[in-house]
Amino acid sequence: MVIRSIGSRVLRAGRWSVLVGMVLMGCSSEESKPPEVENPEPTLPEGCTEITLGTLVNGIQISPVKYGGQPTFQGTFGAFGDPAVADTAFIRLDANTVPGAYDLATGGSNLFTCEQCVYGYQDAGAGQKLFVAVSGSLTVVNQVSLEQVQGVIENVTLRESVNAAPLSAPYRGSAVVDGGECKWIRRAEWSTVRPGGCDPRQGSPTANLPGQTCVAVSYAANDGTLENSQGTKTQGEACTSTPPASAEGLATTDCAQGYACSKRFTAEGQCLKVCDPLAAVPGCPGGTVCGVYGLCIEQSVLEPIGFAFDSALIGQTCTDSFAEFCGVEGARGICADLGGGAPALCYPYVRARSDCGPGEELGYVSYPFSGGGYDRTFGWCYPDGL
Repeated sequence: MVIRSIGSRVLRAGRWSVLVGMVLMGCSSEESKPPEVENPEPTLPEGCTEITLGTLVNGIQISPVKYGGQPTFQGTFGAFGDPAVADTAFIRLDANTVPGAYDLATGGSNLFTCEQCVYGYQDAGAGQKLFVAVSGSLTVVNQVSLEQVQGVIENVTLRESVNAAPLSAPYRGSAVVDGGECKWIRRAEWSTVRPGGCDPRQGSPTANLPGQTCVAVSYAANDGTLENSQGTKTQGEACTSTPPASAEGLATTDCAQGYACSKRFTAEGQCLKVCDPLAAVPGCPGGTVCGVYGLCIEQSVLEPIGFAFDSALIGQTCTDSFAEFCGVEGARGICADLGGGAPALCYPYVRARSDCGPGEELGYVSYPFSGGGYDRTFGWCYPDGL
């Protein structure tokens, strides 16, 4: 099933300011020092109730696995509604968010336009009440992968809100309720970094470590886990994987570095070269393509298990109304019929909402898992208004 969504195209960088001052006092030779400025302690806004933020997790840290169309970390607030019902908390980032400081007022407290969003629901479920951050700061301190992020939010004011246009999934708009309730978070840290976590994207600091292989755990290879690669086996060879001795340890395989010992496509493990499906040059061996989970595999293996390929290039008309893969290696997309009498076209895959160009919006491919989970990391750009 393909679900298309609407998103903002504005990439907003973090704002940093430096104050440099020099004061000359008479003929003194002593070097003057700028006055020390103390940051005032945040105070509870009038009419607001202070709340706390609990532990947040990413898609693979919950069961069933749920990877969103953009990195989305979820958990709960300290109870402020019915104590018997969870008050759910979310932080959503644009996939192009990098370490730095961000103003939560940017985006106008609208879940459609914000690229760094803090929000949640009082008494999640029937009768739930939405709260969206209208001010405060969010700082990304460390980023192992798109889904493994360490950060802090401070002086965050959340206002009661309601859903507002556009209402199409997954990025609904929101609007603040005039005179509605107010919640406030003084400061909260979060981290979704896990032991052995890595970034499978080509060129990342952990994608090509000596003696180790970063194996993707999401469809579009946005998130990964390291394995110790202590063998010489390469593409297609049978392999053995030894589980880690502890929760903090790494699995060990007899594949060569850069090859995962995978059972994604066969009952028995085989060494498959890892790759970045959205890289300009994925680097797979001849006769293979960079498929789901960032693994090099034959197209003939993917097709019988439900992955369709179309020969159309990006921007061209497709033969079928839907195919998970069109284009060629290094320029992959999705064939989708958006209705309205238009033919199915090959739309380019991207990772971030902000990667879509002027007049384009972001959709995703939703791969369902048994038990209610899903993976929506394959995003794609399509013309606005369709």
